[in-house]
Amino acid sequence: MKQALSATADCLPLERLSEELTAAERAHVAACARCQTELDLWRELDHATPTPDEGAAVRWIVAELDRRSTRTSPAPQSSLWSWLPAAATRWVAACATVAIVATVGYFVWDREPALHPLTAGEQTYRSGLLQPLAPMGDLPTAPTALEWVAMDGALGYDVEVSEVDGTPLWRAASSRPRIDIPPSVVGQLKPGKTVQWRVRARNASNTVIADSGTQRFRVEIPGRSPKS
Repeated sequence: MKQALSATADCLPLERLSEELTAAERAHVAACARCQTELDLWRELDHATPTPDEGAAVRWIVAELDRRSTRTSPAPQSSLWSWLPAAATRWVAACATVAIVATVGYFVWDREPALHPLTAGEQTYRSGLLQPLAPMGDLPTAPTALEWVAMDGALGYDVEVSEVDGTPLWRAASSRPRIDIPPSVVGQLKPGKTVQWRVRARNASNTVIADSGTQRFRVEIPGRSPKS
């Protein structure tokens, strides 16, 4: 029996069993126990009615056919999918479609989450905390000044503006709770680019007595409203 089921030089490749056979090939299959077994297995797989355990059965059959194909006459890897029943093929295609849609949606739907400015009710002020006023959050145009609430006992304020990775864009000092941003710096505040700023208050001894913490803002991209 082992000899009868062994592949010979005239045995058909697995992929030929799903195609129309020539007269010579049909004659060989009729006389070859191995080819008849392979053909019966193919017909059973191709016409099988899907069941709840179809997933496990399909995986076993595919693995078995792949193993046999490797031992006899390997077919191109892409032809392996032609052995899957229609139901299993549709299931694989549906999963691939969902994955592509989810990936594209992630990048298109909300690539830049909105920056939400804090309101007075959302902050808890304490000694040593300097209250920033503007700019914060998403803005329709590039800001031209930085503003904050004056601090009792402060004789001066140190201001710094930087990119989100900490790269400095501008540093300056002011004696008032406001400072204009130079045009050269305003020109660097491009739409969609998140920028952060910070201000520290100093007393007569040049000691820092209050700090605003890092504040962020971003100029909106024209024609695109930030999501809330």
